Amino acid sequence: MSHRLWWALGVVVFVLSVPAAYLVATALPSGYDFRAYWLAAQHLVNGAPMYPPIGARLGQPDEFHYLPLVAVPFVAFLPLAIGDATVVWTWLELALAAVFGYVLIRPLPFAARPWAAAAYVFFLPTVLEVTLGNVDLICIALALLAWQLRKRGYAAVVPYAAALGIKFLPLSLLPFYVAAGYTKIAARAFLVGLITLVVTTPFLAAPMAEFVALLPRYLDTAWVRIHADREDPAWMATIAWSDGFPIVLALAAVTLAWLFGRNARRDPERETDWHHLALTLSPYITPFGFVWTTYLIASLPLFAVTLARAVRLQGTPRVLSLAALFVSWAGMQAVQVHELWPLVAHAAGMIGVMAVAVILLLRESRQALGRSMPEARATSTASG
Repeated sequence: MSHRLWWALGVVVFVLSVPAAYLVATALPSGYDFRAYWLAAQHLVNGAPMYPPIGARLGQPDEFHYLPLVAVPFVAFLPLAIGDATVVWTWLELALAAVFGYVLIRPLPFAARPWAAAAYVFFLPTVLEVTLGNVDLICIALALLAWQLRKRGYAAVVPYAAALGIKFLPLSLLPFYVAAGYTKIAARAFLVGLITLVVTTPFLAAPMAEFVALLPRYLDTAWVRIHADREDPAWMATIAWSDGFPIVLALAAVTLAWLFGRNARRDPERETDWHHLALTLSPYITPFGFVWTTYLIASLPLFAVTLARAVRLQGTPRVLSLAALFVSWAGMQAVQVHELWPLVAHAAGMIGVMAVAVILLLRESRQALGRSMPEARATSTASG
């Protein structure tokens, strides 16, 4: 089939994906997460408590879980009624999602772009992120911006510090940066964050005290278990909601992120791919991140670079790689209330795309080594 026909079919699929995503979005509570940010900003201005009382049940609607400083930008939305503010924020999220998707999809081969666009638009985590009005996409976009600016001195520091300060989602990049030889970026970002906290805390003393008091509870599995309400099957719930499970996941994610960083250091031509592998681990290093479906948008950059590599293959390797990517994407779409199996499907999808990425990276590295060895031998012989 010609590339032009593949492109035309992809355009049809993309056109169909837009109303399909819209239908899913209409079934969701619009601005659910944004409402919590707007109310936190209002409480900050009015001097009311920003956080629930110590003994309150956590995970309730309109609950704010972030540093007090995160609520400050949302003060700009307070002149608007919360309904109008939600509409404005949703359009801003759509604009950011469009730019983010364009940046990821533009480098792909011409025939693959509409297919990738369709998969991006109808990716459940993307739909949830935009519809609920969360800030995960902002964090991932800032993390990618920091990576793009990594060679330009201090330019990468503020975007990465901001990404971590808004939400600890891109925490998996810390061990990656250190192992990849970008320790200064990680250290300077930490320093910028610390200075920001020191400077702003006197102005946010009361809400900061509330936040610090609640930290032990935020790190406790009990509230997440009640909020997630996923207890089937029972044997899996015993494991997933144990105190040790998030720790094991985080240690595994840190280890893998470190290894990806080491590989990036040894393989600078493909260090962006290794960076995106580390970024994909974000939901599993952040406390209880495996519960939140929107966190899976951290895998989108890896999907994009791996798809670009897969479509350049020929024959069976190409078919198998594309099929594995599709199955991984489909796994992350799983939805079922009260069941833990969707979280397993999400993890399987993450492992799937990471496995394809690593296999193709290693395959490409071996091929590059094989091509260079005869050249090296020829040069050695010619030089006597």
